[in-house]
Amino acid sequence: MNGKINWSEKVKDLDKTIRQEIGIDDDNEAKHILIKVQTKSAEPIEPAFIVGEDELFLDLFVLSPQGPGITSTAVLKDNIQSVGVIGGVSAEKVDPSEIPDEPALLDDVAGLYQ
Repeated sequence: MNGKINWSEKVKDLDKTIRQEIGIDDDNEAKHILIKVQTKSAEPIEPAFIVGEDELFLDLFVLSPQGPGITSTAVLKDNIQSVGVIGGVSAEKVDPSEIPDEPALLDDVAGLYQ
C-alpha cells in the first residue's frame, strides 16, 4: 500500500500548506524539507530529508543529533506509518551580515515550524 505513495510530493504539498497557514507566502520553494519518518519500529527517523525514492524504498539523509554528520539510509516504503514535516530550508542564499542577532531570532518564529 505505502509503496504507491509518492512521499516526495506529499511532503512538498504539506510544506507548502504549512507555509501558507503560518503566513510565509514567498515563492521560494524549500530546497530541503526536514521530515520525521515513523516506521513500524519504536524510534522515529529524524531529522531527515528525502534524496530519492522508487516503488519500494524512500532514500533519506539523516542528520546526526550529536553534531555535524549525515547518514544515508533507505526505508522500505511498506514499513512507513507516517511522515511529518519538521521545517524547510530555502534554496535562497542569505548574506551572513543580514542575519539578526540571537534574541531577535528567538522573537521571530515565523521561519520555523514544527
